[in-house]
Amino acid sequence: MLTNLPKSSSCYLVPILCFILIQLGCDSLTFDPETIQTESDSDEEIFESLTIIYPIGGESFDPGTIVTITWESTANPCEWGVNLVLIHDGDVLFNIATNTTNDGTFDWYIDPSLLSGEKYQIRLNGLCYDSDYCNACINDQMTTSFFVTQNVVEPYITVISPNGGENFEMEGESILIRWDTNLPDCFFGFKIDLYLDTTYIAGLGTGVVNDGTHTVSINSDLGLTTNNQYKIWVESLCGNSTTYCGGCYGDFSDESFRLYSNKLKLISPNGGEEWTRGETETIFWTNDSTTQNVRLELWKSGSKLQDIYYLLENDFSYDWAPLIAFTPDNDYKIKVISWESNESDLSDEPFTIE
Repeated sequence: MLTNLPKSSSCYLVPILCFILIQLGCDSLTFDPETIQTESDSDEEIFESLTIIYPIGGESFDPGTIVTITWESTANPCEWGVNLVLIHDGDVLFNIATNTTNDGTFDWYIDPSLLSGEKYQIRLNGLCYDSDYCNACINDQMTTSFFVTQNVVEPYITVISPNGGENFEMEGESILIRWDTNLPDCFFGFKIDLYLDTTYIAGLGTGVVNDGTHTVSINSDLGLTTNNQYKIWVESLCGNSTTYCGGCYGDFSDESFRLYSNKLKLISPNGGEEWTRGETETIFWTNDSTTQNVRLELWKSGSKLQDIYYLLENDFSYDWAPLIAFTPDNDYKIKVISWESNESDLSDEPFTIE
């Protein structure tokens, strides 16, 4: 009997048990590793992390320049993103970025007003864990500081065009606005406005991406009139990439440009004038049109009476004396017609020939 084995023989138990199993016909007994489940397998631990890659510490940065902060993340993406926090000598100064996308990169514009010195660090705070909101439950902070210099690079925005002397038609023509800047793209975007001299006229774009170009269409909905004193204003709406400032940096066109309607419109006589037969008067129409030649007609009682000038070079005015033979009356009108486009305009109200 096995029970009669001395204690010193216990080391032989395993071989003996195997022998007994073989004798019982259990030689095909096997163990499948995949059927063995440990507690750690059934409750796998979630591990998410954030690691700042750059800056690493020891760098020197000039205020007014852009530093691209980079990091690595194993965190699941979420709508809250991450916060980038500026630390100085262990104290929180402000958020460099709030709720920015956790895509591993952010262009930080170093505000020119930031004081020079050492002991600056960046802290990266994740705002979710396992896709649920949390406040910095995963984070990383630089262990070594960087230095902010006294070499301030002043921020600028410079309007390139239109910058003076251009001519744009108000109906249907697009205007390409271009600018140069050392400011980064802004969470709130850029804003572009139209001014008449120093008077605000209309907004041409807000939330505009800072890529140096923006195309706008000028139309009649803006209620504009022909004038050569228009200017463009371009401004950034951010102070430090994410903080709203509203016009803290901006620039006007250096000189004025012209907007015109390119439409024939009779100016005079346009109703109520009293002209005398045989005396010279001047017919005026707008100088917006690019037509080369016009025809002038005299109308009476709603119908064409005769041509005043059949083919006339478009000089925007013509001196004319009503004929003595005309019947004195108060129901005359004048019509100006473009030879190229057949566009025309008739006096709004009748005038008198006496």
